[in-house]
Parts: sequence; structure tokens; C-alpha cells
Amino acid sequence: MKKSGFTLIELLIVIAIIGILAAVLVPNLLNARRTAQIRAEEAYAQNVYKAVNAAVAENPNFAALTNSPCAGPFGGAYSPGGAPGSITTCTVTYTPATGAVVVKWTGAAGTDVTVP
Repeated sequence: MKKSGFTLIELLIVIAIIGILAAVLVPNLLNARRTAQIRAEEAYAQNVYKAVNAAVAENPNFAALTNSPCAGPFGGAYSPGGAPGSITTCTVTYTPATGAVVVKWTGAAGTDVTVP
């Protein structure tokens, strides 16, 4: 009579392979969440930057902004949308004399990160 099944050695090898894969993949998955949060913050800051620039382009007499909240709206219907949950503070500054727009935020990407 022939017995079928896996030997103890075969099972141990499979368990070892699964353990090695888990040891390699788990740190990468944990880092992926932080990377996604940072990219969401950067995308939101770009949206704020573009919304202010669009409002300025539409209205050349757009008033200066000094550490204004990023939520908008900025002149008319220009709104950046909702901020990611990882952003704790976000401000935008517009200087009419130079035409410079600076978005500054604090979140997963760090403290006082700016665009551009």
C-alpha cells in the first residue's frame, strides 16, 4: 500500500519560504502607506497652488494672501477640494508685487514643507 502526503521536511521548507517572504514584504507594505500619505499631501498642495494661480489669472487685482487657510475658495469657484487627513496645518501666501504663490503645510511629509 502506497502512502501519499507531504513529509515533515517538505512542510518545513514551505514554512521557511513563507517566513522569508513575510520578512521581506511586511516592511515594504508599512512604508507604502507613508509614501501614499506624502504623495496625497503633495497633490493637495499642488491643487491649492493651481487654484490660487487660476484665481489670480482671472482677476489681476487679486488681493494679497498672508498665511491664509488652504481650504479656499480663492476668488470665484477655485477650490482645491478636501485636504488629506494627514495634513495638520496648511497655509497659502500670495504676494501681488512678485506674483509668488507659496503653499506651506505640515503632515506626514514633515514640518513646513512648501510648494513650489
